[in-house]
Amino acid sequence: MRTLMEVLRACLFLVPALAWAGPHYVSSRDWGSFIWMSTYLEAGKSYTFETRELTGTTPDTVMHILRDRNGWSQVAMGDDCQGNTRSCVTFTAPDTGYYQVWVRAYAEGRGGTASVYRNDTLLLSNQPFGGVPLQFAWNAKDTFRASSTTPNGGDHLVFLLRSNSEYLQHDDDSGPRSNPFITAASTQNAGAQRVVVGRYPGSSGTATFIHDEELWSTIFDDNDGDEDGLSDSLEPLLNLSPNNDDSDGDGISDTLETFGNDGFSFAEWGSPSVRDLYVEVDWMAHPTNPYLTRQPYPELAADATSVFARDAGLRLHVFVDGAVPWSEVVCYGACPDGVNFYSIKQASFSSSNPERRPYFHYALFAYRHTSLTGCSSGKAELLGNDVIVSLGCWSSPSAYEQRGTFIHELGHNLNLDHNGNDVSGQFSVVHNSVMNYRYQFPGVSNSGWHSYSYGVNGCESCGTSPKARCVTCRSGFLGCNLPGCGSCDCDVGEWGSLVLDFSDDEDASDGSGPGRSQARSALANLLPDDKGGPARFVPRVPHEEPPVEKRREAVRRQRERLLSRGRVEGRDFQVSADGTMLYAECL
Repeated sequence: MRTLMEVLRACLFLVPALAWAGPHYVSSRDWGSFIWMSTYLEAGKSYTFETRELTGTTPDTVMHILRDRNGWSQVAMGDDCQGNTRSCVTFTAPDTGYYQVWVRAYAEGRGGTASVYRNDTLLLSNQPFGGVPLQFAWNAKDTFRASSTTPNGGDHLVFLLRSNSEYLQHDDDSGPRSNPFITAASTQNAGAQRVVVGRYPGSSGTATFIHDEELWSTIFDDNDGDEDGLSDSLEPLLNLSPNNDDSDGDGISDTLETFGNDGFSFAEWGSPSVRDLYVEVDWMAHPTNPYLTRQPYPELAADATSVFARDAGLRLHVFVDGAVPWSEVVCYGACPDGVNFYSIKQASFSSSNPERRPYFHYALFAYRHTSLTGCSSGKAELLGNDVIVSLGCWSSPSAYEQRGTFIHELGHNLNLDHNGNDVSGQFSVVHNSVMNYRYQFPGVSNSGWHSYSYGVNGCESCGTSPKARCVTCRSGFLGCNLPGCGSCDCDVGEWGSLVLDFSDDEDASDGSGPGRSQARSALANLLPDDKGGPARFVPRVPHEEPPVEKRREAVRRQRERLLSRGRVEGRDFQVSADGTMLYAECL
């Protein structure tokens, strides 16, 4: 049965009558390269352009001559030349200036290499040509994008054609990170229309393609229920939810992971339908004594990434960035014996890519934290984004020690605690996790694999477990018969309880997360493209530490959330004396 809203749409004509042109999505792929060259022509002179010396399996070129006169238009076009699949076109230049020669493949699989001649003079020799035509109808104001999925690569173009021979529009770099972005100027539904996608000459890489319908809104309804810039009809094609602007729950909006953004582009690294976790790592470098420097071992990023991928299908991206000035002690806030973590973060955290700060964790490999006498291996925010790895009391920390501590401390950021394993030498035998100190360095089951637990090991008997809580139970008046003591040592399912969105409810305790209400406004913060084209994303401003009172209020809300989830203050988490930091401190 049709809903009342559907009836209203049909009867009251709330939505204008349009061609049947639903959204289209093509997943990341190689589109092939165009020949795209500029040439200077003089008015009134006759020119013949040709493709010759075609190579490939079944090469077939199509040539367009374009001119920009305050807007692009087609001057001439040629497909098959003298019965061959090469192209030739002869025309008289209408005016003097630079013209663009665009050579593409007639169809997918018909690419190869070709040489370009002008009046029998060789201009380009053996250049690759390709591109992929896509055929479907569209409406005026529909949008077309090709978004690079190769980090720091992939310069693409998108063309709209009325037919194989009639050019309509194209774009090179009006979208985020100079990806192509076109808004259709006219409706095309005659059957011969097509979109052609390909790479700029000399570039490499892959891209997705998205055609989306115009976003609209009335007093009754709209076609973008979660207001993320993707129509409700498009989102199922991308395996996304039309009711959630962050479908995979990783704290990064569907829009950023689909279309990318200027600067560090999340579309190049991540996916809107697979959880992505980003960490930037800096380390303290001693100016004269390399044995005091705490630079991570070279394979840390790859090793940690493999753990998250194999055990949870979660894509961890670790960017080991650079060295920061050395201090024996680093503290969350000011301290008499060391340097302020937040001062280091202010100066060094993604300084060249401030747009990624709201979505990245920041880990600092330091010597000690908090005091000159401390030997704790690390300290991290719980449900936050800051990590200190401090292995100063370990001489030349091994790869196992570094990797285990890094994944352990990152676990605190992701909502994991020690599961009661806080008393030295009295650790669980069933909690098979890097969060259990028994396995922080040697890995789960002493295997060298530093992972979290699936929670499948059940409980150890209170009478035999060495865990501190079980020891306490046995020494009590009722012994292991005391209510609750039967579960004094149980495994917990950690992989299924990770919380990636540290900005939830705007209480990331250092304030660097955008928060739910700010995230949407950040995506809506658009400025005209520098070439006068459509609007594009603007990078966020650098991180600034919020005032003390705001941080205290954030910690208060964060504390209430943890308590409501059954966490115990003093055991599972700590609050700093000044109330500005909520953290888990490690042995």
